[in-house]
Amino acid sequence: MSDGYEQLAETVREVEGLQAESGLDRASVFNLPDLSFHTSLPEADVRRLLDGERVASPTSGPAELARRIAFLRDTRLTVDKDTGSRRQYTTAEIAAGSGMTPQWHGKLLNRSTPNIWHGAGLAKFFDVPMEYFTHTPPEAVKRVLDSKVIPHLTALLKNPSEAVRNRHAMQVQLRLGDKELPPNLETALMAFVDAIVREGSGP
Repeated sequence: MSDGYEQLAETVREVEGLQAESGLDRASVFNLPDLSFHTSLPEADVRRLLDGERVASPTSGPAELARRIAFLRDTRLTVDKDTGSRRQYTTAEIAAGSGMTPQWHGKLLNRSTPNIWHGAGLAKFFDVPMEYFTHTPPEAVKRVLDSKVIPHLTALLKNPSEAVRNRHAMQVQLRLGDKELPPNLETALMAFVDAIVREGSGP
């Protein structure tokens, strides 16, 4: 049975071909923070996998499931309706949104009661595929390359003139990935982009 490394290597080569055709730089296409965000893997492990190296496989199913749930809690934030700032979801919010009691959610995080059937509710709440909870490291990286990176590059290459003209803008977009910026950074970024647009349009 395949362990997923060979399939990942094939997908990486496909992405590298699209990257070369698009003219985008490797760091933008193989965006380590974004790949980490969608796989829960450390960036160092993502880099090693992309380079064809092997990484340690999880040794405990319950512990790994708890780690992936905790990663979602740490990285998928909500906006506090009172302060307007981003914060983690509370245990009660996650439990209510995923169809379990707060006590059961706590047991999952404490690694004492693993039950992958709760993954469906958690997957829906956090907007991740069920495979997020079950894929091995190489399978996880391949999943994100197949579902996000390759379609993005393919769509970009359908209009080569736009790809060349907006290459730097595309690199910014790819590097940001799905990262959620604090409101003050979003405002600063948009002000910077507006200034570039005004400068580019000229008198």
